[in-house]
Amino acid sequence: MNDCLSLPLRQGSGGIRRLDGWESLWMALGEGESVGLPAGRGRGWEPAEVPGQRQAVEGRSSLWYRCSFARPDHSGRVMLRVGGAFLAANVWLNGRLMGSHYGYFAPLGFDITSYLAADNLLVICCESPIETDLARKKHVMGIFNDGDSRPYPPSAYFSLPEPYRWEVPIGLWREVELEYLGPVALDWLRLRPRLEAGDVGLLEAEARLRNLDGRDMAGEISFEVTPDGGRPLKLAREYRIPGGLELNIPFTVTVPQPKRWSPWRVGDATLHQAVATVTVSGRESVKVSELFGFRDVQLRPRPEGWEVKVNGAPFFIRGASYQPELRLDRLGRERFEADLALARETNLDALRVHGHVLPEEFYRLADRAGMLVFADLPLTGAYAYHASPEEVRFFEASVREQVPEMVELLRNRPSIALWTAHDDPPWIAANASLADVHSVRQNYSIDQDVKGILEKLDPSRPALAGSGDLDSQVRAGWTDGPWPAIADREPRFVSEYGAQAFPALDSPVWEDLSRAWPIADDDPGWLYAGFDPFAWIESGVGLPSDYQTLEDFVEAGQRYQAWLVRYATEQFRRRKFEPCWGAFAYQLVDPFPAIGFGVADHARRPKAAQAALREAMAPSHLILEPLEFEVGVNRLRYAPGRSVEARLVVVNDDFDASGPARVRWSLHRERGPERSGMAFVRDALARKSFAGSIDFELPAATEPAVQVARLSLQVAGEGEYVLAGELVIGSRLADTAELPIEVSAEPARPAPRRPLPAYLVDRLADAKSLRTDVRGLSVELLNQTRPAALTAIHGIKLDGEQVETRHLLVEISGRTVPLPKRVELPVGRRVKLLVDLGTPLQPGPHVLELDLTIAGVASGRLKVEGHVAPEELRPADAPRPG
Repeated sequence: MNDCLSLPLRQGSGGIRRLDGWESLWMALGEGESVGLPAGRGRGWEPAEVPGQRQAVEGRSSLWYRCSFARPDHSGRVMLRVGGAFLAANVWLNGRLMGSHYGYFAPLGFDITSYLAADNLLVICCESPIETDLARKKHVMGIFNDGDSRPYPPSAYFSLPEPYRWEVPIGLWREVELEYLGPVALDWLRLRPRLEAGDVGLLEAEARLRNLDGRDMAGEISFEVTPDGGRPLKLAREYRIPGGLELNIPFTVTVPQPKRWSPWRVGDATLHQAVATVTVSGRESVKVSELFGFRDVQLRPRPEGWEVKVNGAPFFIRGASYQPELRLDRLGRERFEADLALARETNLDALRVHGHVLPEEFYRLADRAGMLVFADLPLTGAYAYHASPEEVRFFEASVREQVPEMVELLRNRPSIALWTAHDDPPWIAANASLADVHSVRQNYSIDQDVKGILEKLDPSRPALAGSGDLDSQVRAGWTDGPWPAIADREPRFVSEYGAQAFPALDSPVWEDLSRAWPIADDDPGWLYAGFDPFAWIESGVGLPSDYQTLEDFVEAGQRYQAWLVRYATEQFRRRKFEPCWGAFAYQLVDPFPAIGFGVADHARRPKAAQAALREAMAPSHLILEPLEFEVGVNRLRYAPGRSVEARLVVVNDDFDASGPARVRWSLHRERGPERSGMAFVRDALARKSFAGSIDFELPAATEPAVQVARLSLQVAGEGEYVLAGELVIGSRLADTAELPIEVSAEPARPAPRRPLPAYLVDRLADAKSLRTDVRGLSVELLNQTRPAALTAIHGIKLDGEQVETRHLLVEISGRTVPLPKRVELPVGRRVKLLVDLGTPLQPGPHVLELDLTIAGVASGRLKVEGHVAPEELRPADAPRPG
C-alpha cells in the first residue's frame, strides 16, 4: 500500500531545511491529474500554510499542494521528509510520481537525490474521504471520523442543517523538510532496556542501516550510551551493505546500577541517552540520538484479572483519557506540558491517548514528566460491516501497515505501558446495543491479529485487542442505567467512566456556543457541539426546557458531572486490587469547543469535575460511601426515622505514608425545613447531630483499601445534612471529605417521560405509518441513526386510551411473534410493530403513542398518526365498487 520510506527518526546529520512558500488547490485526484496538477499546472492555486490542518467535507476531500525550491548545496543524499499528511498522500517531484503513503501519523519520505534539478517543483495531493455509513467505514482515522469526541453525537449523525457539516481532517499537518545526509541512512533504532538482578541495566539495541546508493557501502557504526550522571559507554561495529539493501546490526551494553525511570508518584523519571553514528569511508553519514529509561513497569491484563507492578510493588493506576485537540497542527510543546501538569495536579499517574496517535513530542514529554501512557492505534467503533470484499481487504491491509509504523515511532518511550489495537470495538459486551454489528463480532479477527503483531513487534509491553474486552467501560450514570449501579460492578480495570458538562459561563469556549435562552432541547448548534439529549435525560439532569436560566442548567450539569466522577472514582478505589487495578476517567480535556466529557474544557478552564477528580484521586483518601439510600440526581435521600447508613473507607497510594492514623467524622444538619409553632418545636426535638473517631493502622500503598467503620445513624428531623470526615496520619491532616444528604418525607419524584427530540423522530420511525390491520393496527420503525436495538416499549396509548403491552407483536423475518425483550433495528430496514386489538381500527384519524427505549440512542414518547379510510376495512377478497 505504501511505496515510500518510513522515517520514525530524523536523518538530517548534514542539516535540515524546512520548505515554505506553499500553495494549495481543492480538486479530486483523478481530475487534478488530468489537468496537469502534478506538474504544477492548473488555475486557482492560493497561498497555503504548512503545517496546517484543513477540513474535508462531502464533495471536497482532495487537497493539492505545491512549492518550489532550488537544488540544495549539499554533496550527499537529500531526503524529502513529510512529517504528517492526512490521510493519504501522493507525492510528485518535477512531474515524476515519487510514491504514496496511507496513514495520518507516521512520517514518510523519499530519497530525491537523483531527481533534483536546479529549480524543483514539489507537488503533494492529500486525500481524506468522507464516509457516511460509519459501521461500514474503511478508513483508519480513529476519533477523527467516528465516536463521541468530535462534533455531532452519534444519534444525530448527518441530520443537522447547514452550516453544521460532517468534516474530517485533511492536509499537511506537520512540516515538510529536506534532510541532508550521506549514502547510508538509519531506518530505525530499537532500544530494549531492562533491569537484571535488580540493579544491573542491560540495553539491547538494534539498528537498521539502509544503503541509499546503488553501490556497495562500507564503514562503521558507533553506539554510545551515556547514563544520567555517568560516563559514556561506547561500542563500534564495522559493516558492509550491498547497493540498495538494508542491514540490521545489534548491540548490547551493560550499565552498572543505572538510575531508574519511574512514574512521578514513586520516583524520578530518569532518562539516559543513546547515540548511533554511521560513517562511510570515515565521513559521517547519519547520526541519531534517542533518550530511553530503565524501568520496572509490569502490566498483566488477563481474563481472570489484572496485575500491575511498578518497581516490584503493586500499583493502582490513576488515569484519564487524553484527546487534546482535533486540530493536530495546533498542538505543541507548550500545550502538552500544560496538559501533563494538569494531569499531575489532578493526581493522575497515566493518560490514555484514546483512539488516535499524537505527535511524538507528547510521548517524549510524558517520558520527562514521569507520566504513564496507554497508546491506541487509531481505530474506533465498527469497520467494514456489510462492506465488499475489496473494501474489507483495503481496511485490513491498511491496519496491518500502520501497526509497525506506530510501534517504530514510539517503542523507545519508557512512558508507554500498554498498546491497544481498537478503541470501543463492536464485539465487546458493552456494545450489545449495536445489535447485529455486535452479534456477528465485527472486526474481532483483525483485532486479534493486530494484538499478535503488537506483541511480536514489542514483547516488552502487553497489548489489548480492544478496549472494553479485558477492561471495563462503565457507562452507568450516563447512557447505561442510573449511577448507583456503579456500586454493583466489580471491574478489574476501568478504561472509561464519566459524563458530559458545559464549560463554565466565563470560559472563552462560549464564543463557539450559543448563549441564547430559552433554547430548543435539540438546538442544532448544541447538538453539533456534542450535546446528547438522550444521555442528559437518562442521567436525570434533564434538558434546557426544565430550567429557568442558562446559569441554572450549566450549574446543574457541572454539579452532576462532578458527583458522578467522584462517586465512581471512589467506588473503584474502594476495590483497589480487589479486584480493580486502575481507573481512567473519560476525559481530561475537551478536544474541541464542546459540550464534552472533559473535566477541563477546550480552553483548559476547569469544570467542577476537575476538583472532584483531584480530591477523589488524592494519594491518601477518606471515602464516605453511602448505603441503602434513595436515588436523587446527584444527592442521597433518606426518609425521616430511617438510619443514615455509610461505610468509612481509607485508601492509600502514598508510598511515603504509613503508621497510626485516625478518622474523625460527624453528621450535622445544615438547613432545616421552614417551620412555625408546634411544628418548629417538634422539629427542634427531632434534630440530632452525631460525631466520633476511629484509630487504625494506615494501609500501605501496596495494600488494598480498608473499611474503618460502618455508620448507622437514625435521623428523624427533615432537612439537608452533611456527613463530614477527616483523615489524620500521625499529626498531619491528610484528607477531608463531605457527603451531602437529604432527609425528607416527600418521596422522590420520578423523572418525567418526554417526547423524543424532534431530530430523532424522523430518524427512528415513519411518523405517518399507522395502518389498520385485521388484528388492530401496525406502525413501522425505521432506524436511520446507527445500528441499534429496541429494548423496551411501555405506556402505549391509542387515541388517548391505555393499551396493554402484552398486545404488542413484531414482524421478524416474515413471522409475526410476541414482542421479545430485544428487537434489532438495522440501519435503513423497516421493522413493523403490530398492536393486537382483536378488531381492525374504525374509520377516521387515529394517534398511537409509544414510550420506547432504543439503548444508547433514544428514550421517550413517540407519536405516530394515521387515517383509516372506510375502503381499507373491506376484507382482502371482497369485490371493489365499480
